[in-house]
Amino acid sequence: MQTLQECLGRYWFATAALCFWLTFHASARGDPPARTPATLPETVMPMPRQAAPAPAGAVPPLTSVGASPFRADAQLLLIDLPAALRLANANNPTIGVAQARVQEAYAHLREAQVLWLPSLQAGPAYLRHDGLIQNSRGDIFTTNKWNLFAGGGAALSVETSDALFAPLIARRLVDAQAAATQAVVDDIQLRAALAYFDLLRAYGALAVNAETLANAEEILRLATSAEKRGFGKTPADATRGRTEVELRRQERIRLEGDAAVISARLTQLLLLDPTVQLKPAEAAILPVAIIPPDAPLGELVATGLMNRPELAESRSLVAASLARWRQARLGPLLPRLEVSYLAGDFGGGLNDNTTTFRGRGDATAQSIWTLRNFGAGDIARAQVGRAQYDQANLHVAEVQAQVAAEVAVAANLLLSRQRTLEHAQKAVQQAEEMWRRLLRWTVEVGFGAARGYEAVELLLAEQALNQARQEYLGEVIDYNQAQFRLYTALGQPPLAALPQAANVPVGTSVTPSPKSTQPAASPKP
Repeated sequence: MQTLQECLGRYWFATAALCFWLTFHASARGDPPARTPATLPETVMPMPRQAAPAPAGAVPPLTSVGASPFRADAQLLLIDLPAALRLANANNPTIGVAQARVQEAYAHLREAQVLWLPSLQAGPAYLRHDGLIQNSRGDIFTTNKWNLFAGGGAALSVETSDALFAPLIARRLVDAQAAATQAVVDDIQLRAALAYFDLLRAYGALAVNAETLANAEEILRLATSAEKRGFGKTPADATRGRTEVELRRQERIRLEGDAAVISARLTQLLLLDPTVQLKPAEAAILPVAIIPPDAPLGELVATGLMNRPELAESRSLVAASLARWRQARLGPLLPRLEVSYLAGDFGGGLNDNTTTFRGRGDATAQSIWTLRNFGAGDIARAQVGRAQYDQANLHVAEVQAQVAAEVAVAANLLLSRQRTLEHAQKAVQQAEEMWRRLLRWTVEVGFGAARGYEAVELLLAEQALNQARQEYLGEVIDYNQAQFRLYTALGQPPLAALPQAANVPVGTSVTPSPKSTQPAASPKP
């Protein structure tokens, strides 16, 4: 006859072989394809995701240029786009939270990888009994006894399905969290870039307002002089000029407040002192070229589907849900293993007497197969796993549609803004020429032989020039924001765009130069 040790050895070998065969069979099948895979054109060669260049060192401190014109107690700091992106990447707490979640996911992975290791146990155990007790033969009798065990050992109690599948699931969750962190980094950098361009828009509007206010003051000066000389066509020309000047001064205060509000939002993203106010360091506002506006839309969409971290996250979650589903299906076939060995000193006796106290060792080993609720519970768990797997696949399709839409929207917006730039420049050129001609005509003719000052035409020219400049400024800022939106929609971090970004020269300056904010020289009427 076979000895007990031989039977136990063959039993444990068969159990281990069954567990590893089931695991290998589950992993060898591979992941089935998602129900709605992305179809990429065969001719498309999507560019791989670029890593944002690591800063060579700490971000240099921002330069102070005195007090803010809006708040005397606020310090005004100069900032440019590279500094804003690097500060957001280094300081933003949302990025820090996402990175900490990656470390948490790695900790869960390490925890899952050591489920096979036993736990160490140590400590005393005391038992006291007084009164009736029943022995193995069924006899009931009265006794008073006690025993004490002091020692320790190793014990293992593990569900083999958890030990085999938990590391696979944890690895997929690590990949998903790492991809989610990349998405957070891209989003924060994009928000910082957009906020910076909004700040640039606000200060550009202030520059336009300075020119418009100077032109309005020139209109008021001419209207006042015409009223004194009796050259005005109506008695309200000077009043009309004062109204325009006050409206432009009101506009300047509102624009300064807008710049302060946008600055506060940017300092929040960069985790700077909220009492400071930021000002763009650029001397001129120019269009920024990163991606050709006429790039084929199909290639852009394919690039986004390949590189977006949101898709990588959702695909990793599909793999994790697939592993959970397989664990639910194979769970009833995998036992729970319980192995322990405890050793120490053991003693006891009747009443309070100690009869013996010496060394003792106990070893146990067993495997237990369980059918939850007669198997109905296991079937329900498998159905839950299948439903979660279907949900994860559908979420991939949802994210694919979202990514494709974001790429298409950004690409169309970029192309639209690129086509309107030329017309916006021409509008500014025509408005400038109209203002110069009307101003010259007013001085030479209105205060000359005609003796008739035309205030309305000059006022309309000033307002048209202001509108043309504001529209031109808005088109350029929208164009730059669309470039960074598209770059991010393609799955690239905005910080990586800086080395390849180039300013596009324009024939007409986006904001008036300091010299142009003064009205053209005119002879005193």
